[in-house]
Amino acid sequence: MKHQWLSIPLMLISLPGIFLWVLLPIYIRELGYSTFQYSLTVSILSFTQIILKLVLGRVSDRYSRHRIILCALICYTAAYFIYAAANTLSILVSAIVVHGAAGILLTMALIGLISDSNQKLGQQMGAFDSKQQMGRLAGVGICYLVLSSFEFVHGWSMLFMICGAGSLLACIYTLKTPEIGPKEMTNNHKKEKTRLSINQRKIWCFNVSISVVFAMSGVIFIPYMQKVYGASIELITVVFLVPMLIFPLVSSKLGRVGDQRGYRKTILMAMAVCSMGALGLAFSPSLLLFAIICTVRDLFSSIQAYALDGVFIKGTLQAHVGDAFGKFSISNNLGGMAGAALGGYLFDSFGPNVPYIVFAVVMLLLLPLGLYLIPPGKEQTRQERQVSSFL
Repeated sequence: MKHQWLSIPLMLISLPGIFLWVLLPIYIRELGYSTFQYSLTVSILSFTQIILKLVLGRVSDRYSRHRIILCALICYTAAYFIYAAANTLSILVSAIVVHGAAGILLTMALIGLISDSNQKLGQQMGAFDSKQQMGRLAGVGICYLVLSSFEFVHGWSMLFMICGAGSLLACIYTLKTPEIGPKEMTNNHKKEKTRLSINQRKIWCFNVSISVVFAMSGVIFIPYMQKVYGASIELITVVFLVPMLIFPLVSSKLGRVGDQRGYRKTILMAMAVCSMGALGLAFSPSLLLFAIICTVRDLFSSIQAYALDGVFIKGTLQAHVGDAFGKFSISNNLGGMAGAALGGYLFDSFGPNVPYIVFAVVMLLLLPLGLYLIPPGKEQTRQERQVSSFL
């Protein structure tokens, strides 16, 4: 992976990447707040991320990638220490907002690094994601050790003190790494306002639709296993554990699929497989089969996501990459908010299987739309594939 120095920082800041969102609603209840108040924090996060992406995307294009990454690491450190000290909902919301800003800055910087180096976006994003997955796995182990030794509220504070210390080490490590040279851009490029092309606007609209469908099924993932299979927390953890172990090993290969086979072809193929997978989830007779199908669907949804990112960024000026990708990722937030509400409504009103059935049907209906909105791209030649296999 290019920029090997990023491996250690990415792993250190990713320690709470899995257990945070599992423990957060429990911690909020322990502090005496309701589920509705927790849902408000999620809405606040989605809204603030939309605003932050518009602002931080442009900021990330004005400074070197190294400085943006360092700012992201500082934000991660601050967020984790705020989580550790949070004993009211307002402090938790502050931590969530700072954490969200850190993630946005990091994503913009990584996208920019790949664009600057002219490497294949999907493959390189997969490589970066694999490092973060390794950190998340280590974080799960730390979480188990801490919570088995301390009562929950005190254990929460200890966990995030450890995560904050790890993120602080990532900051120190990054300070000692060589400065990544500033991006070469003209003054005119600096002053220009980022304008999405017609193709990018089409992809943006398509991504909103895709995000709605995926969020609709994602929000019911745990409630479905509890209601249909009566799964305990331990069994649910096992279902999570399988993809957690697989993704660090295959993420870069998943990203490479779209880079090599063509983005539009890859996206449409992955959508078709995810549609069939959703039907399998809806009618799976056992939790074991559910877990297997879910893992396969997750693999293809990742392939689709990397390819969609790649086809959007393709051809974007380096001086505008951060701002353009920030605008693109807003479509994920908008689709996620609408899809989560729709999935919960279908689950409660019509039955647990219905969101997965709707997912399968709508995903197939979106295939013709994908043919129209996603521009065709040239596939790599045999020589280019051989070169990319060495990256």
